[in-house]
Amino acid sequence: MLLETHREAIETIVGRYASPRSAVLPLLYLAQDVYGHLSNAAIREVADILALPETAVFEVVGFYTLFYSRPVGTWMLQVCDDVPCCYLGAEELITALKDSLQIKEEETSADGMFTLQRVKCLAACDRAPVLQANLDYVYDVTPDKVEALLKDLQSRAADARRRGVSGRFAEDFAVTEQGAVELVARDAPYQSRQFEVQGPPPPPEPLPPPEVESGQDRAETRRGSPL
Repeated sequence: MLLETHREAIETIVGRYASPRSAVLPLLYLAQDVYGHLSNAAIREVADILALPETAVFEVVGFYTLFYSRPVGTWMLQVCDDVPCCYLGAEELITALKDSLQIKEEETSADGMFTLQRVKCLAACDRAPVLQANLDYVYDVTPDKVEALLKDLQSRAADARRRGVSGRFAEDFAVTEQGAVELVARDAPYQSRQFEVQGPPPPPEPLPPPEVESGQDRAETRRGSPL
């Protein structure tokens, strides 16, 4: 039971909000990291902790794509197949991942490391093809980069601050090498080290305002023009 094993962490999260209802997302993330996925029993447990109707919590889980009702790999690989990514090779990328992992879409590799999923727009069309590995974006991914990417993810999976077993971090939690869930201070200098993800390029310098010619200027120009 979450309340028995993680009472201090739960009380810390719930205490941040004026209404316990607002803590539903971080507690669902915690439950998912602890149990590996959100079973019906886990969802009911969160509902009981927050004194919410079970239907309300089930609706939240059904709405967000970062929650899973079945076990997934340590790394959830989500490949965008919307128009820009598809045009620039998303299908070839998905095929390369399936071949390397010997799985189909929505399946998990035999070692439990990777789950492959096709998704719609990840809102990084300017860096297509785009793949999301847990919460990290990987840009400009082509089939020839797949093997190196998978090896890098495998090597990082043993990090003491790796992703939770569900493939997602709870709001302020990390899973240790021993499998324990520890509370990470909100102001801790912890950043994901899976990828050095660069943000979008800076906006271009604003254009100078157009020169507006007044009616008087135009009249003077016409008077000064040769016939």
